[in-house]
Amino acid sequence: MNLHKSAASMIEFRDEGPFTHKVLETDRSTVTLVCLKPGQALTPFTHRRREAIVYCLQGGVRVTPGAGESELTAGDIAYYDGSVKAGPGNYSDENAAFLVTLVRKKGD
Repeated sequence: MNLHKSAASMIEFRDEGPFTHKVLETDRSTVTLVCLKPGQALTPFTHRRREAIVYCLQGGVRVTPGAGESELTAGDIAYYDGSVKAGPGNYSDENAAFLVTLVRKKGD
């Protein structure tokens, strides 16, 4: 399967809360675009038996997996164990957009 999409064309910010858009889904992975205005955050969540890769497209986002914390800015990429509760949020004064790729762990 070949797929080509422009993430920039899908970015959308909403005053009423976070905007998420499933960009791609296969039998082993899902890619979701998340757009957050300043102060917005996703409710902490887990994805059992998944690995999570976060790629920041614009702005800055803080991800709090378990007891840790990472701050990502445009161009940064990070890996997290999806079975650990994490809650990404925008704690900056500019809009933030990032892609979350969930991949089924080896053996699942």
